[in-house]
Formats: sequence, structure tokens, C-alpha cells
Amino acid sequence: MAYKQYEERFPVKQEQKRDLRVAPTPRRRKKARVRPSLFGCIAVVVIAAVYILFCQMQLTQLSAEVGEQNDLLSELTAENVSLTTKQMNSMNLDEVEDYAVNTLGMVKMDNSQIEYVELTNPDTVTVADSGVSLGSLFAGLAHSFSAIVEYIR
Repeated sequence: MAYKQYEERFPVKQEQKRDLRVAPTPRRRKKARVRPSLFGCIAVVVIAAVYILFCQMQLTQLSAEVGEQNDLLSELTAENVSLTTKQMNSMNLDEVEDYAVNTLGMVKMDNSQIEYVELTNPDTVTVADSGVSLGSLFAGLAHSFSAIVEYIR
């Protein structure tokens, strides 16, 4: 009897038949293609990297050449100083005087050949004041600016 009451209260459900269908076979996905815009971006990045490397290579070459030219310049400057010193030491005034007297036939001036010139009126220089100059213009502006600053204080 207990079983009967239990079955009345909770009837047994019969299994419903399911409607079975055949599922279609899953389609294979096509491999993702590389987008043209992505390919273009990669190409631009690669070209930029190659260009930067090329510029760095040229910069290195030019820096090496500048270093070589600076070394050459310092060497030539030292040689110039050496040759200038040698030239100055080779020109002796005694030799110049000997050349002038013996080769050119020049003679030294003696005291009888000296003539003195006396001026009755000494030279004088007068500077004309043009009135407005660039200096006076800046001085006037500076004075005006300082007056405004003083007024504000």
C-alpha cells in the first residue's frame, strides 16, 4: 500500500523519445589570410628600420672621416707653426741690412739728411653731434622703462 500511495503522489514519468537528427559535419575553417593592410604596415616598418640603419651607417662613416680630417688639421697646424717659427728665425736684420747695402746699393741716412717739420697750428679733431643716435635712442627707452617700473612700485 505504501508503494501505491507513493506512486499516486509521484507518478513515474515515462521517458519521452527524443527526436534525433543527424548533425551536419562541422565545416573546416579556412586558414586566416593575412590582410593587405597588415602586410603594408609590416612593409613600412621594415623599410623604416632599414632606412634608419642606413642613416646610422652613413653617420658612422662621416664621423670617422671628420676624425681623420681633424687629425690632419692638427698636424698641419703644428707644421705651420714650425715653419713660421723657422721663417722668422731665418730672417735676421743683419742679413737684410747687408743685402740692402751690398746688393741694392742703399746707404744709411745720416743726421744731415734729417729734416724736421714744424706745424704752427696743431691738428684738431672735432666730432659733430648728430643729435639722435642709436645709443641715445636705447638710453631714452631704458629711462622710460625704468620710470614706468618705478611708477608701478
